[in-house]
Amino acid sequence: MPPDEPSQTRAKILEVAASLLARFTVSKLTMEDVARAAGIARQTIYKHFSGKDDLLAELFVQQMEVNQYPVLRKLNDPPSPKALLRLFMTELNLARSYALFNEVLDPAVGPRMAELVFSSPKMAQARESFWVPLLEQYETAGVLRPGLDHRAVVRWITYQEFWLLTHPTVLCENDAELTDYIREFVIAALVREPASPTRLRRQARKAKA
Repeated sequence: MPPDEPSQTRAKILEVAASLLARFTVSKLTMEDVARAAGIARQTIYKHFSGKDDLLAELFVQQMEVNQYPVLRKLNDPPSPKALLRLFMTELNLARSYALFNEVLDPAVGPRMAELVFSSPKMAQARESFWVPLLEQYETAGVLRPGLDHRAVVRWITYQEFWLLTHPTVLCENDAELTDYIREFVIAALVREPASPTRLRRQARKAKA
């Protein structure tokens, strides 16, 4: 079977753009830079990406699908609040290692990155493709509060992670405090409230009646 030339060109554009971002910054990188380094016409890039933001979004998605989600899937813990906390913390740590992470922390770039993360359909689809099935599994297991809009939860989780990554010392001075914050506020907002002894005794009496 002959090689898929459009797919090869698209892959080359992404590879070149990722390498250029190690030398340039998000704000200074241009589509002309990418075209020149890839040895193609700038118009060719627009056959694959609508613009610079679309290209950057694809790089973020690629990072998640290649470097984050395979690691998270391997955790494979039985659904529980503790397992959900581990997933959240692991994803944060993996995001910190991404080549664009320091760019996101740049005050001159951070707001644009936030807009990109929350307005890109590609980003939303990639996040939902991983998290929605996981949340459904946790709800079936009785861990999550019933009736949650899972797509809305994914957006909320993404916001929480982005805010914590871009403001690492506002609420928490170290990873221990960060873990406590996520456990007590983020995870606690999603999981069922543990039944109190009084409620359990009341339920037992009703069951006997």
